Amino acid sequence: METPTLTHPPAASTTSSAAPAPEACVSCGTGLAGAYCHACGEKRLHRHDYALKHFLEHTIDTVTHFDLRVLRDLWTQLRRPGLLAAEWLLGRRVRHAPPVQLFLITNLLFYLLASVSHFSPFESGLQSQLHSLNGFNRFAQRLVEAHLTRTGTAYETFAPAFDALAHSYSKSLVFLFIPLLMVPLWLMFWRQRRYFVEWIMVSTYLFSGILLLYALMSLMAWVSTGIPPLLRFFNNDDLISPVMLVLTITYASLFFKGAFSHQPALLRWGKGLLYSVAFLLVLLVPYRFVLFMVCYWSAT
Repeated sequence: METPTLTHPPAASTTSSAAPAPEACVSCGTGLAGAYCHACGEKRLHRHDYALKHFLEHTIDTVTHFDLRVLRDLWTQLRRPGLLAAEWLLGRRVRHAPPVQLFLITNLLFYLLASVSHFSPFESGLQSQLHSLNGFNRFAQRLVEAHLTRTGTAYETFAPAFDALAHSYSKSLVFLFIPLLMVPLWLMFWRQRRYFVEWIMVSTYLFSGILLLYALMSLMAWVSTGIPPLLRFFNNDDLISPVMLVLTITYASLFFKGAFSHQPALLRWGKGLLYSVAFLLVLLVPYRFVLFMVCYWSAT
């Protein structure tokens, strides 16, 4: 009698039975087993992290805390422009201070240095507002003339009060540059296909770096009070304005190199020039208009 042979089901192939490899942390490369990396604390990003509601909640939490990492990031902004933005876009955020906090600290430094040096590219007194080619000077003239006629106030009395307010508000309203300059950034890099919040953060990093340069210029203007040649340089708009424009173009170009790789040099410098032109237009029209209206309402 023939003994029947026992058949066994074929062994499952190695490919089908193997567990999928864990997702690697973008900061340290460790396999992720949860929402956060157990090695460095980096968060695994989801679509929720790019929602505007989540961004606003995170911003409110950020402005109420101070992170010592911001001190190292300030140096990084000068030494390697665009690196922090590139790290943020890649999800490598645990090693750096939040961009909103970095902007706030940079703005504080600029505010303090501009206050003691009286050097600020964002400040615009009443005389400049009424007579510069900003597109709304006639509207501003009518408002001021109507107020002076209605109240019987002399221009010589109203102007110093307005200028004092402009000196103060010009440093706190600079945050307007972030959303306004996000638009040219998006247009220049529209092929990146990124979220709205990502462009806001890139704009925050870029403007923070430029503001840090201006803070250093304010420091130099303060030091120059005892050096007559430097003092004459910082008090001469015809000399200081081209220097600031060149610095802005240079920083923006280096930032684009660090934040967005594989950009040809000529294209980067061209975009740096376009960004700087947009910066100048924002400074001359929407920013100065808001500054005028805030100072006018406060002075009246």
